Amino acid sequence: MIRRVLFSIFLVCFSFSTWANNANNDSIANRVFTLIYEQNLSEAEKTFTNGKDELSEFYRTFLNLDLHWWKYRTTYSKENSDKLDELIDASLLPETETYEQKMRQIIVRSYQLRYDKKKFNIFGMLSARSDIRDLIAAIEKEDPPFTGDEQKLFESYVIMYQYIENINFFANAKKSEAREKKLKRMEKFASEDNVILTTVADFFLARMYQKIEDKPEVGLQHFKILTKKYPTNKTFAEYQAECEENI
Repeated sequence: MIRRVLFSIFLVCFSFSTWANNANNDSIANRVFTLIYEQNLSEAEKTFTNGKDELSEFYRTFLNLDLHWWKYRTTYSKENSDKLDELIDASLLPETETYEQKMRQIIVRSYQLRYDKKKFNIFGMLSARSDIRDLIAAIEKEDPPFTGDEQKLFESYVIMYQYIENINFFANAKKSEAREKKLKRMEKFASEDNVILTTVADFFLARMYQKIEDKPEVGLQHFKILTKKYPTNKTFAEYQAECEENI
């Protein structure tokens, strides 16, 4: 049960983390991101359509997938389901030779994983998860071409992945030194100026303190930051209410 919860948190956190790729708070990417997480999806789609030519291929891929994911998640309509499924298939890369291609493929696979999880497609989930692991292993052997927020994006993803995948469930009550270091690093990310990176870090910390570290009062502090930043996001509000019930 705990592993399923953590895996779901990882998927959500990862969808946030992909956006922190060296974007300034007034950029098109951040405007679209903010509109999506305010759940103003029609305005987000309009902003994305009008500004997508100014975005890199990396950002166009992320924004388009995330927008369609939230359109599906907030309606679960067949139309939005089919559109998301088609977009995922169209976004998969035939080759992943460069660092950037691997990063894009990881993002596409992560949305495929989330979608297959909703559809109870076990084979699809296992396949996507295996591909993500292989891509991360390959990337860790390379020197990233990113600096600044882009490098922090990758580091935040590695932190989330390692924390969730390698946690010792039999010693769940005790925080290891490695876990403590990961939490402290994410706390540092939560204090950054980049709106996307801070969203990633706050959500991860909120759920980890609530579900793993048995400190719901600390997790609640991060949830309050998120609900203040995105007051119309029902998902964050629901998680905050869940956390408050545990205090």
